[in-house]
Order: sequence, then structure tokens, then C-alpha cells
Amino acid sequence: MALAIDKAIAVAVLAALPLYGLRASALEIPTAFQLAYRYGARANVEFRVLDDVGHPVQGATVNVFFDMADRSQGRRVVGTTDTNGVFVAEEKTKGVLEIEVTRDGYYRTKDEISFIDMGREHEVKFWKWQPWGMQRKLVLRPVRNPIAKRGALNDWRRSRVLNEWLGFDLEECDYVEPIGKGKVCDMMVKFDWDGMFGTKHNGMDVRLKFSGKFSGGYYANRCGWSAFTGVYAADPNQDYSQLFHYYRHPIRDSKGRMTGVDGEGFDQSKALVVRSRCVIDAEGNLVSARYFQIENFEFSCSREKEAAISFCLTFNPTPNDTNLEPK
Repeated sequence: MALAIDKAIAVAVLAALPLYGLRASALEIPTAFQLAYRYGARANVEFRVLDDVGHPVQGATVNVFFDMADRSQGRRVVGTTDTNGVFVAEEKTKGVLEIEVTRDGYYRTKDEISFIDMGREHEVKFWKWQPWGMQRKLVLRPVRNPIAKRGALNDWRRSRVLNEWLGFDLEECDYVEPIGKGKVCDMMVKFDWDGMFGTKHNGMDVRLKFSGKFSGGYYANRCGWSAFTGVYAADPNQDYSQLFHYYRHPIRDSKGRMTGVDGEGFDQSKALVVRSRCVIDAEGNLVSARYFQIENFEFSCSREKEAAISFCLTFNPTPNDTNLEPK
């Protein structure tokens, strides 16, 4: 009851301030935004769930958590979408909503809404987050034909061989023998690095190279909001590049002190679709090939003069099958 009175007084004072030419900050009175963040204000969101080609998904379960400053006081609203793929959720929140959408035959989708990030104090009016009744589109990706396999997941593959090309077997997710257990060279990896670590080193370059006609890779957009982030299938008609370069170099001042880092890494919002193990006939035509998908590619170095790469991998073991949807 006392809290409700405090809120009512704050609202009345905030409403009266413009009449006297005063600002809330001048009197150190909490703004409507600050009060809503501390005590919560109501939010109303219309969720529209679609499949990957834009058709409404009926019967999807929408689970919305309306967070509060004290998370234990957050409220959860759960419902299903109608024939138009729509579900409306309303509750009190500090300004943050966590959303999860599920339905049989589709990959789970997650999302988050932050009214706080929208910024201005006028985003809260009469204890309601604005825009009231905002619309949010969510996409559920259907499960189609999952047959591809998953390789190593964020498992570092280390090497002390620097400034030389190393063969890498994508199916084994390892360097080829004798460095690793790989048998087939799907791509070449090269670490250009002086072996120094910390503030002394001059940076590292990592290059991926694919050799042979028709071999190579291309970038494709990932879907970070979905449980299945990659591409469903490789596109044989894409332009497959044969060299990819990533680097991280220190920026130094006139006294040699490190002040920052200049770099270009793997774009984590994309996947690198790879074609390898190409078989070519006497006329130079592609007879068969294997397809792979690399995600979350990272590179690093250590005090032990080890260079390493890490990534998630999906691959299809069947030649000429472009399907990259994992089991």
C-alpha cells in the first residue's frame, strides 16, 4: 500500500513539474523511467510467429518472462498462437522480456526485448512501457531432413608448427598425420606468428587455403536466434573462393606500448560453406564432391608457442549430397 502511495505521489509530482518550469533532475526526484525500472511498469507486446517463408505458424507455444529488478519477482506468461500466428502477452516488468517459442516440427527460437535500450524517459507513460502494443515478428525454422553430422564443437586444435602450411581433415576435425589423426587434406591452415606472447608479440595471421579445381568456400548468413543456426544445404552454384585470411595485430604508440588491436576475424554471423574432396573427369567436369559447414571460427596463441583454431562443424558424409542440416 505504501509503495502504491509513493508511486502515485511520484507520478503527480512529475506531472506537475512542467507547470512550474522545473525538471525532475533538478529536485533529484526519480523519473518515470527510473521508477518503472525499479518497481516495474506494464508492457504489452503482440508476437507474430512465422515460418522461414513467411507463413503464420498456428499452435506455437510462446513463453515470455517479464523480468523485474528482483528477478525472483518476475512473471511468466505462456500461450499459443492463433490461426494468424499471433499471441499477445501483457504483464509488469522492469523493461526486459525474454522470449522462447517452440512447436513440434520446428527448431526452438529465442528472442529478447529491452525497453530500457530504447532509452528516453518518455518511453514510460502512465506506468506503461512504450510503444504500448508493440509488434514483434518471430521466425520458427522448420525441421526438414536432418541427416548431416556434427564435428568437434568449439574444440581447440593446437599446433606448434608456425609459418608453414598444415593439412586439415574436416571430417576428423584435426590436422592430418603426423600432427593430428586426419587422413584427408580438405584445407590448408597457416599461422603467421613470431611466437611471442602477450604485449611483446607482433600479431597473428591465420590463412585457410583450398586447393584444386572446384574446391573452396563461400559465406552464408546464419540465424543466431534459432536452435539451428546454419544453412540447410550448400549451393553448388555459388562462387567458391580458395583463400581466406584473418588477423589480429597490436597497435603501438611511439614508445612501442600496446594501445589497441587491429584485426579482422571470422564473421560470427555467417557460416563458411566448404566444398572439398572433388573428383573431376577427363573433360574437367566435377563428378563428385563433399560439403561441409564451418561456424564460430576462432584462433588463438599461447605462452607455449602453440597456435590453435576452434570452430563448430557440420558435414555430410555422402558425396554430392548438399544437405547440411544436422541430426
